[in-house]
Amino acid sequence: MNSKCKTIAVVNQKGGVGKTTTTYNLGWELGRIGKNVLLVDFDSQGNLTMQAGQFNPDRLDKTIANVMAEFIDNYEIKSNTEDLIIHKEYVDVLPANVELAGLELSLNQVTSRETVLADVLEKFKNDYDYILIDCSPSLGLLPVNALAAADTVIIPVAAQFWAVKGMETLLKSISMIKRRINRNLRIEGILLTMYNPTYKITRDMQEAVELHFGEAVNVFDVKIPESIKMRESGPLALSARELQEIRKDSKPLFGIMTAYENLAKEIAGKECE
Repeated sequence: MNSKCKTIAVVNQKGGVGKTTTTYNLGWELGRIGKNVLLVDFDSQGNLTMQAGQFNPDRLDKTIANVMAEFIDNYEIKSNTEDLIIHKEYVDVLPANVELAGLELSLNQVTSRETVLADVLEKFKNDYDYILIDCSPSLGLLPVNALAAADTVIIPVAAQFWAVKGMETLLKSISMIKRRINRNLRIEGILLTMYNPTYKITRDMQEAVELHFGEAVNVFDVKIPESIKMRESGPLALSARELQEIRKDSKPLFGIMTAYENLAKEIAGKECE
């Protein structure tokens, strides 16, 4: 086991807050500063897998679901996992597809069902400095497995109306998992996404997050700017940095790229303190 490998779950039970975008771009920027990074798609929709360029994830023969199923059956992984990893320039991606939804249902019948992912990821830790888990938008057994496997949690929150609704439930769930399953789990921070300070609603949401949660939970100084152009990154399977290199005149893209770069440096810097 590589004690130097840090596992981060990117989680929020609300969809559309930038979990996949954050997982991919934070991983990319950590890779750029010399870290070995594995991204784990832990959502049966396969959005992170598609972001990595596999646009038909349901056609994949082998995914994270197959590896977990093998562990459930044998309590070990003997098969070659290298052939299922998607290799990008700065990150590796462990893909997912709809089979993960079926596996989540079968987990209910498994002993120690909350820690299957943690056991599986032990196989990969020697090869990576960081493992980032892109969680599904729920508080079901898959996110519970991610939190049981994680050292820390990043909570992306869109700076929009009702964005903080449900945050207390999420924080209670994290606290429960820390008490019962993963005593070392801690919250890395709340990350404000889709941020546009020219909107009053954005400023109000920032104030609400900082007022209600800021004393107990770190709120990152880094904010991820809003950008319509960023929507191109998924269909093109590009990071914000790669897209910025194509759209050189885009200030919003430059802002997003820089924000994730600063977030990566902040997280990596904590490990050096």
